[in-house]
Amino acid sequence: MSLRVVGCSALVGLVAATSHYEKPPCQADEMEGQLAAGEMLCAPKCNAGTCPTDVPTGTTAMPQCILKTTKGDQYCGLVCKDVSACPTGSQCTKPMPFLPTGICTYEAGVAASPTPPSNSSEGLFNEFAAAVGRIYMSAEEREHRFAVFVENLGHIAKMQALDTSADYSHKTPFADWTVEEFSARNTLKPHLLDAGMLVQDELHDTSNLPDSMDWIAKGAVNEVKNQGSCGSCWAFSTVANIEGANFVATQKLVSLSEQELVDCDKTGPDGDQGCQGGLPSNAFKFLLANKTGLEPESNYPYSGRDGTCQAKKAEETIFISSWKAIASDEGQMAAALVQYGPLSIGINAGPMQWYGGGIANPWNLLCNPKSIDHGVAIVGYGSEPKKYWTIRNSWGASWGEKGYYRIVRGVNKCGLTTMPTTAIIGGHVSVIV
Repeated sequence: MSLRVVGCSALVGLVAATSHYEKPPCQADEMEGQLAAGEMLCAPKCNAGTCPTDVPTGTTAMPQCILKTTKGDQYCGLVCKDVSACPTGSQCTKPMPFLPTGICTYEAGVAASPTPPSNSSEGLFNEFAAAVGRIYMSAEEREHRFAVFVENLGHIAKMQALDTSADYSHKTPFADWTVEEFSARNTLKPHLLDAGMLVQDELHDTSNLPDSMDWIAKGAVNEVKNQGSCGSCWAFSTVANIEGANFVATQKLVSLSEQELVDCDKTGPDGDQGCQGGLPSNAFKFLLANKTGLEPESNYPYSGRDGTCQAKKAEETIFISSWKAIASDEGQMAAALVQYGPLSIGINAGPMQWYGGGIANPWNLLCNPKSIDHGVAIVGYGSEPKKYWTIRNSWGASWGEKGYYRIVRGVNKCGLTTMPTTAIIGGHVSVIV
């Protein structure tokens, strides 16, 4: 969905709303906006995934946190199946006619644009906006993002032609981002790796490895999280690994705080730098050097921005005892995955911008293995229809395969063997196969 802001000056003299989701003028915590075709709505900002519930009298449409700006800020809308669920005087606007639900909106006195053909650039843009719940802060921003989207359609078609084993889609959350914007948000800092400080893992026997391994099915992986516009992939990669290592050690899955690392692990220009990037190995060293544990995410929730450290010793529940660098060999990585649980790795994320599913095998020209820029976690591997890794990403469940990425295994694709690491919980590691 696309949205443009209506200036408050145009609404002077009107009566202020007495509840959320009314016709503008809106409450102070709402955005006064319009859908691209001209319908108005008041959209309050989401608060930790929740929406205000004080809807206009007689409204049965449900407030949901379903709208997002290009930067990732989330807003609430009234989700409707038909006009009877909406406030009096409003309508149930469906951005795409075939969708079962829409958003309650108000007429703005502007004639609606005709529905564009579904295979036109405008039609594909509307389909993208509906799929990801996109809103825009102004008509000018929408126009700019549409131009970016149209240019990206060419990139997507080229990617699809060069890698037929995966699906590349215009319905990913980054389809209206420029390639430069997307690259800038990937802030893993491999140049900070101190090779002299690495504790190398022992070599594993790889002769009897299972054909597949799935730590998701075994219960070692939490639901996919979303780093938002903060460059904190390094923290999500670190935490996913520690959560998995803790599961292997205790058989208990705990969701831990990425925000604690973002706020507290700031050790200068050669260390982690919150939303400006970092490195899992640095995070491991920080936790050990400071005898710091991770708090549950429920105690220290993710805000997606740099903040002051609020860690409380009494709330720190999971401590690592050591960490290891895994050999840059995919057989050794598979063996380590079986033994230790999900691994933290770095990868060149270039082809991931428009990934929609399948087993990715992009040309190295499109993801130089020597230029890794994104931290993720390997959570499994398989062998059919070809050898692949399963990677848990941190861009939310609307990206990829419900937040996961499958990529070909055995050829160091996109540099994924460059820096695999794992934390260790306690002095004993169980093996679960």
